[in-house]
Amino acid sequence: MEKFSIYSDKTTGINPFIPVSLKPTIPTLFFHSIIIIVKLLIFIPTLILFVPILNTFSSGAKIITDVVLAYFFNVSETELIVEGIKKSDETNKLKKSPHCKDVILVNATGPLDWFIWKLVSENSKKVKVGIATSSGIVVMNHWFQWVNWCFNGSYELTPSVNDSNLINIVDIDASSSDIDASKDLQKLVGDNSTLYVIVEGTITNGKGLLSYPKGFDVGAFCKMVKNADYGLKVMSVKVSPIGVTETVIPTSKLYWLFCNFGSLNMNVKYRLKLSDMSDIGNDMISDTIIREKLANNGRFKLLGRDMDVTKKGEYLEAVRDNYEKKRK
Repeated sequence: MEKFSIYSDKTTGINPFIPVSLKPTIPTLFFHSIIIIVKLLIFIPTLILFVPILNTFSSGAKIITDVVLAYFFNVSETELIVEGIKKSDETNKLKKSPHCKDVILVNATGPLDWFIWKLVSENSKKVKVGIATSSGIVVMNHWFQWVNWCFNGSYELTPSVNDSNLINIVDIDASSSDIDASKDLQKLVGDNSTLYVIVEGTITNGKGLLSYPKGFDVGAFCKMVKNADYGLKVMSVKVSPIGVTETVIPTSKLYWLFCNFGSLNMNVKYRLKLSDMSDIGNDMISDTIIREKLANNGRFKLLGRDMDVTKKGEYLEAVRDNYEKKRK
Protein backbone atom coordinates (compact mmCIF):
# COMPACT_ATOMS: atom_id res chain seq x y z
CA MET A 1 0.00 0.00 0.00
CA GLU A 2 3.01 2.24 -0.61
CA LYS A 3 1.06 4.34 -3.11
CA PHE A 4 -1.36 5.37 -0.32
CA SER A 5 1.38 6.43 2.09
CA ILE A 6 0.55 10.10 1.45
CA TYR A 7 -2.66 9.51 3.45
CA SER A 8 -0.68 8.51 6.54
CA ASP A 9 0.06 10.81 9.46
CA LYS A 10 3.42 12.52 8.97
CA THR A 11 4.50 12.16 12.61
CA THR A 12 3.33 8.66 13.57
CA GLY A 13 3.18 7.02 10.14
CA ILE A 14 -0.33 5.75 10.96
CA ASN A 15 -2.92 5.45 8.20
CA PRO A 16 -6.25 5.41 10.07
CA PHE A 17 -8.28 4.66 6.93
CA ILE A 18 -6.88 1.25 5.93
CA PRO A 19 -9.22 -1.55 7.04
CA VAL A 20 -7.85 -4.75 8.51
CA SER A 21 -8.15 -7.35 5.77
CA LEU A 22 -10.29 -10.40 6.62
CA LYS A 23 -9.76 -13.25 4.14
CA PRO A 24 -11.42 -16.46 5.34
CA THR A 25 -10.32 -19.75 3.79
CA ILE A 26 -12.70 -22.05 1.90
CA PRO A 27 -13.11 -24.40 4.92
CA THR A 28 -13.88 -21.32 7.06
CA LEU A 29 -16.52 -20.16 4.58
CA PHE A 30 -18.17 -23.59 4.68
CA PHE A 31 -18.03 -23.67 8.49
CA HIS A 32 -19.56 -20.18 8.74
CA SER A 33 -22.43 -21.19 6.45
CA ILE A 34 -23.33 -24.13 8.70
CA ILE A 35 -23.06 -22.06 11.88
CA ILE A 36 -25.33 -19.30 10.51
CA ILE A 37 -28.07 -21.81 9.67
CA VAL A 38 -27.87 -23.43 13.11
CA LYS A 39 -27.87 -20.08 14.90
CA LEU A 40 -30.94 -18.86 13.04
CA LEU A 41 -32.84 -22.14 13.60
CA ILE A 42 -32.22 -21.85 17.34
CA PHE A 43 -32.61 -18.10 17.73
CA ILE A 44 -35.79 -17.33 15.78
CA PRO A 45 -38.13 -19.58 17.87
CA THR A 46 -36.44 -18.34 21.05
CA LEU A 47 -36.91 -14.73 19.96
CA ILE A 48 -40.62 -15.25 19.26
CA LEU A 49 -41.10 -16.91 22.64
CA PHE A 50 -39.15 -14.65 24.98
CA VAL A 51 -39.22 -11.11 23.47
CA PRO A 52 -42.85 -10.42 24.54
CA ILE A 53 -41.95 -11.52 28.07
CA LEU A 54 -38.75 -9.48 28.28
CA ASN A 55 -40.47 -6.37 26.95
CA THR A 56 -42.62 -6.31 30.08
CA PHE A 57 -39.50 -5.46 32.12
CA SER A 58 -37.88 -2.02 32.15
CA SER A 59 -34.50 -3.59 31.37
CA GLY A 60 -35.92 -5.94 28.73
CA ALA A 61 -34.54 -3.99 25.76
CA LYS A 62 -31.02 -4.06 27.22
CA ILE A 63 -31.23 -7.80 27.86
CA ILE A 64 -32.35 -8.47 24.29
CA THR A 65 -29.58 -6.23 22.89
CA ASP A 66 -26.97 -7.91 25.08
CA VAL A 67 -28.05 -11.40 23.99
CA VAL A 68 -28.08 -10.50 20.28
CA LEU A 69 -24.62 -8.89 20.49
CA ALA A 70 -23.23 -11.99 22.21
CA TYR A 71 -25.04 -14.62 20.14
CA PHE A 72 -24.56 -13.18 16.65
CA PHE A 73 -21.62 -10.78 17.00
CA ASN A 74 -19.52 -12.54 19.65
CA VAL A 75 -19.35 -9.55 21.99
CA SER A 76 -18.05 -11.17 25.15
CA GLU A 77 -17.49 -8.07 27.25
CA THR A 78 -18.57 -4.44 27.48
CA GLU A 79 -16.58 -2.67 30.18
CA LEU A 80 -17.45 0.86 31.25
CA ILE A 81 -14.74 2.67 33.18
CA VAL A 82 -15.52 6.07 34.72
CA GLU A 83 -12.61 8.42 35.30
CA GLY A 84 -12.01 9.01 39.00
CA ILE A 85 -14.17 6.09 40.17
CA LYS A 86 -12.94 2.63 41.12
CA LYS A 87 -13.99 -0.26 38.89
CA SER A 88 -15.59 -1.99 41.88
CA ASP A 89 -17.67 1.07 42.86
CA GLU A 90 -20.81 0.18 40.90
CA THR A 91 -23.02 2.69 42.75
CA ASN A 92 -21.01 5.76 41.76
CA LYS A 93 -20.32 4.37 38.29
CA LEU A 94 -24.08 4.16 37.76
CA LYS A 95 -24.50 7.78 38.88
CA LYS A 96 -21.90 8.95 36.35
CA SER A 97 -22.95 6.65 33.49
CA PRO A 98 -24.73 8.12 30.42
CA HIS A 99 -28.09 9.53 31.49
CA CYS A 100 -30.94 11.32 29.79
CA LYS A 101 -30.05 14.92 28.84
CA ASP A 102 -26.38 13.92 28.48
CA VAL A 103 -24.35 14.82 25.42
CA ILE A 104 -21.39 12.48 25.03
CA LEU A 105 -18.48 13.11 22.68
CA VAL A 106 -17.13 9.82 21.30
CA ASN A 107 -15.02 8.15 18.64
CA ALA A 108 -16.64 5.45 16.49
CA THR A 109 -15.52 1.96 15.47
CA GLY A 110 -18.42 0.46 13.48
CA PRO A 111 -22.15 -0.37 13.24
CA LEU A 112 -22.28 -2.17 16.60
CA ASP A 113 -21.38 1.01 18.49
CA TRP A 114 -24.98 2.28 18.63
CA PHE A 115 -26.07 -0.93 20.38
CA ILE A 116 -23.11 -0.87 22.77
CA TRP A 117 -24.07 2.69 23.74
CA LYS A 118 -27.62 1.47 24.34
CA LEU A 119 -26.29 -1.02 26.89
CA VAL A 120 -24.56 1.64 28.98
CA SER A 121 -27.26 4.34 28.72
CA GLU A 122 -29.97 5.04 31.28
CA ASN A 123 -32.75 4.89 28.67
CA SER A 124 -31.70 2.42 25.98
CA LYS A 125 -34.76 3.23 23.87
CA LYS A 126 -33.83 6.93 23.63
CA VAL A 127 -30.29 6.84 22.29
CA LYS A 128 -29.47 9.18 19.40
CA VAL A 129 -26.26 9.68 17.47
CA GLY A 130 -24.91 12.91 16.00
CA ILE A 131 -22.20 13.23 13.35
CA ALA A 132 -19.90 16.24 13.48
CA THR A 133 -19.67 18.10 10.17
CA SER A 134 -18.41 21.50 9.06
CA SER A 135 -22.03 22.73 9.14
CA GLY A 136 -22.82 21.47 12.64
CA ILE A 137 -24.04 18.16 14.05
CA VAL A 138 -26.40 15.95 12.06
CA VAL A 139 -28.60 13.92 14.41
CA MET A 140 -29.68 10.37 13.59
CA ASN A 141 -32.78 9.18 15.42
CA HIS A 142 -32.86 5.57 14.25
CA TRP A 143 -30.31 2.79 14.36
CA PHE A 144 -30.80 1.87 10.67
CA GLN A 145 -29.66 5.37 9.63
CA TRP A 146 -26.48 4.78 11.61
CA VAL A 147 -25.92 1.28 10.19
CA ASN A 148 -26.36 2.47 6.59
CA TRP A 149 -23.95 5.36 7.17
CA CYS A 150 -21.36 2.96 8.60
CA PHE A 151 -21.56 0.49 5.72
CA ASN A 152 -21.44 3.30 3.15
CA GLY A 153 -18.00 4.27 4.41
CA SER A 154 -19.08 6.80 7.06
CA TYR A 155 -18.13 9.71 4.84
CA GLU A 156 -20.86 11.19 2.61
CA LEU A 157 -22.78 13.54 4.88
CA THR A 158 -23.21 17.11 3.65
CA PRO A 159 -26.22 18.70 5.38
CA SER A 160 -27.62 22.12 4.58
CA VAL A 161 -27.79 24.77 7.27
CA ASN A 162 -31.59 24.46 7.16
CA ASP A 163 -31.58 20.70 7.79
CA SER A 164 -34.25 19.89 10.41
CA ASN A 165 -31.90 17.35 12.02
CA LEU A 166 -28.95 19.74 12.22
CA ILE A 167 -27.65 21.30 15.44
CA ASN A 168 -26.13 24.63 14.44
CA ILE A 169 -23.15 25.65 16.54
CA VAL A 170 -22.95 29.18 17.89
CA ASP A 171 -20.14 30.73 19.92
CA ILE A 172 -22.10 31.83 23.00
CA ASP A 173 -19.23 34.07 24.07
CA ALA A 174 -19.40 36.09 20.87
CA SER A 175 -23.05 35.89 19.84
CA SER A 176 -26.37 36.93 21.34
CA SER A 177 -28.20 34.11 19.50
CA ASP A 178 -27.16 31.37 21.93
CA ILE A 179 -30.80 30.90 22.99
CA ASP A 180 -31.71 29.84 19.45
CA ALA A 181 -28.75 27.47 19.40
CA SER A 182 -29.93 25.87 22.63
CA LYS A 183 -33.31 25.27 21.01
CA ASP A 184 -31.66 22.94 18.49
CA LEU A 185 -30.45 20.76 21.33
CA GLN A 186 -33.76 20.86 23.17
CA LYS A 187 -35.68 20.00 20.00
CA LEU A 188 -33.46 17.14 18.81
CA VAL A 189 -32.34 15.67 22.13
CA GLY A 190 -35.19 16.57 24.49
CA ASP A 191 -35.34 15.70 28.17
CA ASN A 192 -35.35 11.91 27.94
CA SER A 193 -32.66 11.13 25.33
CA THR A 194 -28.90 10.66 25.32
CA LEU A 195 -26.94 12.07 22.39
CA TYR A 196 -23.63 10.53 21.32
CA VAL A 197 -21.63 12.82 19.02
CA ILE A 198 -18.99 11.37 16.66
CA VAL A 199 -16.55 14.27 16.84
CA GLU A 200 -14.15 12.83 14.23
CA GLY A 201 -17.04 12.89 11.76
CA THR A 202 -16.26 9.37 10.54
CA ILE A 203 -15.04 5.88 11.49
CA THR A 204 -11.36 4.90 11.58
CA ASN A 205 -9.47 1.66 12.15
CA GLY A 206 -8.79 2.57 15.78
CA LYS A 207 -5.06 3.17 15.35
CA GLY A 208 -5.20 6.93 15.83
CA LEU A 209 -7.50 9.82 16.61
CA LEU A 210 -8.42 12.22 13.80
CA SER A 211 -8.75 15.97 14.08
CA TYR A 212 -12.22 17.49 14.06
CA PRO A 213 -13.87 18.23 10.71
CA LYS A 214 -12.79 21.61 9.36
CA GLY A 215 -15.20 24.29 10.59
CA PHE A 216 -16.47 22.18 13.50
CA ASP A 217 -15.85 24.17 16.72
CA VAL A 218 -15.97 21.55 19.46
CA GLY A 219 -15.16 24.12 22.17
CA ALA A 220 -18.13 26.31 21.19
CA PHE A 221 -20.37 23.23 21.03
CA CYS A 222 -19.35 22.15 24.54
CA LYS A 223 -20.19 25.60 25.89
CA MET A 224 -23.57 25.43 24.12
CA VAL A 225 -24.30 22.07 25.75
CA LYS A 226 -23.50 23.37 29.22
CA ASN A 227 -25.38 26.61 28.58
CA ALA A 228 -28.48 24.57 27.67
CA ASP A 229 -28.14 22.72 31.02
CA TYR A 230 -27.23 19.36 29.46
CA GLY A 231 -24.63 17.03 30.91
CA LEU A 232 -21.32 16.99 29.00
CA LYS A 233 -19.19 13.84 28.91
CA VAL A 234 -16.40 12.36 26.80
CA MET A 235 -16.19 8.63 26.04
CA SER A 236 -13.18 6.91 24.52
CA VAL A 237 -14.23 3.72 22.70
CA LYS A 238 -11.80 0.90 21.99
CA VAL A 239 -12.74 -2.47 20.51
CA SER A 240 -10.53 -5.54 20.18
CA PRO A 241 -9.59 -7.37 18.10
CA ILE A 242 -9.32 -4.64 15.47
CA GLY A 243 -10.96 -5.38 12.15
CA VAL A 244 -13.71 -7.81 13.12
CA THR A 245 -16.60 -5.36 13.50
CA GLU A 246 -15.21 -2.21 11.85
CA THR A 247 -16.45 -0.58 8.63
CA VAL A 248 -13.73 1.95 7.85
CA ILE A 249 -14.42 2.01 4.10
CA PRO A 250 -17.57 1.07 2.13
CA THR A 251 -18.31 -2.50 3.18
CA SER A 252 -20.65 -5.19 1.90
CA LYS A 253 -23.38 -5.79 4.49
CA LEU A 254 -23.77 -9.43 3.47
CA TYR A 255 -20.04 -10.13 3.71
CA TRP A 256 -19.76 -8.36 7.06
CA LEU A 257 -22.76 -10.22 8.47
CA PHE A 258 -21.42 -13.50 7.10
CA CYS A 259 -18.04 -13.01 8.81
CA ASN A 260 -19.63 -12.03 12.14
CA PHE A 261 -22.70 -14.28 12.25
CA GLY A 262 -20.74 -17.39 11.33
CA SER A 263 -18.03 -17.06 13.95
CA LEU A 264 -17.96 -18.91 17.27
CA ASN A 265 -15.07 -16.90 18.69
CA MET A 266 -16.47 -15.02 21.68
CA ASN A 267 -13.58 -12.58 21.62
CA VAL A 268 -14.96 -9.12 20.78
CA LYS A 269 -14.42 -6.77 23.71
CA TYR A 270 -15.42 -3.13 24.13
CA ARG A 271 -13.62 -0.81 26.53
CA LEU A 272 -15.40 2.48 27.23
CA LYS A 273 -13.60 5.19 29.24
CA LEU A 274 -16.00 7.92 30.39
CA SER A 275 -14.96 11.37 31.62
CA ASP A 276 -17.53 13.77 33.10
CA MET A 277 -16.95 17.37 31.97
CA SER A 278 -20.17 18.79 33.42
CA ASP A 279 -18.52 20.45 36.42
CA ILE A 280 -15.62 21.92 34.48
CA GLY A 281 -15.88 25.65 33.80
CA ASN A 282 -16.35 26.87 30.22
CA ASP A 283 -12.98 28.62 30.33
CA MET A 284 -11.28 25.27 31.02
CA ILE A 285 -12.81 23.44 28.04
CA SER A 286 -10.82 23.41 24.80
CA ASP A 287 -10.54 21.26 21.71
CA THR A 288 -7.18 19.99 23.00
CA ILE A 289 -8.65 18.84 26.32
CA ILE A 290 -11.45 16.99 24.52
CA ARG A 291 -8.99 15.25 22.18
CA GLU A 292 -6.83 14.15 25.09
CA LYS A 293 -9.86 12.65 26.84
CA LEU A 294 -10.86 10.84 23.65
CA ALA A 295 -7.31 9.53 23.34
CA ASN A 296 -7.70 7.95 26.81
CA ASN A 297 -4.40 9.16 28.21
CA GLY A 298 -2.37 8.18 25.17
CA ARG A 299 -3.96 4.81 24.37
CA PHE A 300 -4.83 6.35 21.00
CA LYS A 301 -2.27 8.33 19.05
CA LEU A 302 -3.27 11.93 18.36
CA LEU A 303 -2.85 12.42 14.63
CA GLY A 304 -1.87 15.66 12.90
CA ARG A 305 -4.28 18.51 12.21
CA ASP A 306 -4.38 17.64 8.50
CA MET A 307 -5.66 14.14 9.31
CA ASP A 308 -9.44 14.54 9.28
CA VAL A 309 -12.59 13.43 7.49
CA THR A 310 -11.60 15.45 4.42
CA LYS A 311 -8.37 13.45 4.17
CA LYS A 312 -10.44 10.28 4.41
CA GLY A 313 -12.53 11.47 1.47
CA GLU A 314 -9.36 11.94 -0.56
CA TYR A 315 -8.20 8.47 0.43
CA LEU A 316 -11.51 6.85 -0.60
CA GLU A 317 -11.37 8.64 -3.95
CA ALA A 318 -7.81 7.42 -4.52
CA VAL A 319 -8.85 3.84 -3.71
CA ARG A 320 -11.76 4.06 -6.16
CA ASP A 321 -9.50 5.46 -8.90
CA ASN A 322 -6.97 2.68 -8.30
CA TYR A 323 -9.73 0.07 -8.52
CA GLU A 324 -11.03 1.51 -11.79
CA LYS A 325 -7.52 1.48 -13.32
CA LYS A 326 -7.12 -2.19 -12.42
CA ARG A 327 -10.42 -3.03 -14.09
CA LYS A 328 -9.40 -1.46 -17.40
